[in-house]
This record gives sequence, structure tokens and C-alpha cells, in this order.
Amino acid sequence: MSDPVANHVAQLAEAVAALSRVDPIIARLVAIHGVPILDRTSLVELTSDAGELPHGSVEDRLFSELVEVVVHQQLAGKAALAISGRVKAALENDVAPERILASDPELLRGTGLSGAKLSAIIGLATEICNGNLSLGALSHLSDGEITERLSKLKGFGPWSAQMFLIFSLKRMDVWPAGDLGVRKGYFRSYGLDSVPTAKDLLKLGDRFRPYRSLVAWYMWRSLSD
Repeated sequence: MSDPVANHVAQLAEAVAALSRVDPIIARLVAIHGVPILDRTSLVELTSDAGELPHGSVEDRLFSELVEVVVHQQLAGKAALAISGRVKAALENDVAPERILASDPELLRGTGLSGAKLSAIIGLATEICNGNLSLGALSHLSDGEITERLSKLKGFGPWSAQMFLIFSLKRMDVWPAGDLGVRKGYFRSYGLDSVPTAKDLLKLGDRFRPYRSLVAWYMWRSLSD
């Protein structure tokens, strides 16, 4: 029986080698930062320590990670990390849909969550508990199908779906062209005259198919050089 973790590591190594052969900038970033880590730890680690990972079912793990994505929407990493820590503390580290719905909304609001983010998290939990959404089943769909399904939820959009695809589902060819960190990383790494627009970056990413998720990871990491 094949080991999925070992297979994923082997795929990452093969992808990094392929990117390094065709792009000296990526090769330099590989030498500095090593092979990418596509998981929740890496999502939070882009700014600071990830803290304790959730235990429980795959469904609860994916829910917890999607909540993490919501917290990070339009926030600097340290601020998002602080709020995420307070949310986990309020829930006694049980970030599960049922626990969210059973909790006092004011308790969760007191963690620093905005009304819109709290509404998005409660809406997500409701969809799951009502049986209208299974994140485990969702994970078997294509990138486009997952993005379409998540974008129908209140408070979710392409960026949230992209972070979920990259850091929870470990999809290798996601290109978050609208992410300011990726755009700034590309500007810095490739010595451009200005930060590319999302539209321009979308085109610039074509040459990195089918490993654009890894390039995005290096663009984020490059900001810490």
C-alpha cells in the first residue's frame, strides 16, 4: 500500500526540481527556503507559529482549517494569528461545526472576529450540520468545482477557496493572482518596476503550470528574505 504522505513529498521534490531547471529565480528561492510545505502549518507560519493542530475527524480538521482561512481574510498575519488563538481558546481548542453553533455568538465576537467573519463561520457550520455541505466530499472535486461551491457561501470568495485548495487539500496548481503578498513577492523576486496587477500576474503565472501553488508559496516566502 502506498504512503500518501511519502507520495506527496516525492511529488513536491519532483515539482521543485522541474521549476528550478526552468527558472533561476525559483532555483535561488529553493536554495534559501527548501521544499514547500503545503498545509495549515505553513499557512499560519507565513507570519508566525501555527500553534497546536486540531484533532478529530477529517471533516473537523478541514472545517478548522477553513475557519483559519476566514480569520486571515484581509488581515495582517500577526493580527490574524492573535484572533485565531482567542477563537481556539474560547472553544477550548474544539473548532468543530457543532461547537460553533452551540457557542454564544457574543463570546466568539469577543475574540476580535468581525461581524462579517463570524457570520461566515456560523453560516459554514450551519451548512455542514444541516447536511448541505461535506468538506470531505468536497475535497474529491476539481479545483474549479470547489471554488464554485465555496464561493456560494456567504463571506467566501476565490481567495478563501484558493487558500483551502493549497493549504488544506495540497493542490499543486492554484495561482492566487489577486493575493497582494504573491504580487509583492513576484515584484521583488523578479525585479519589476511596479507591483503587477492581478490580471497581469494571472498571465505571468501561466509558465509555471502545473506547479503554480509552489511558486505562490515561494513568492510569500520571498518577502521574508
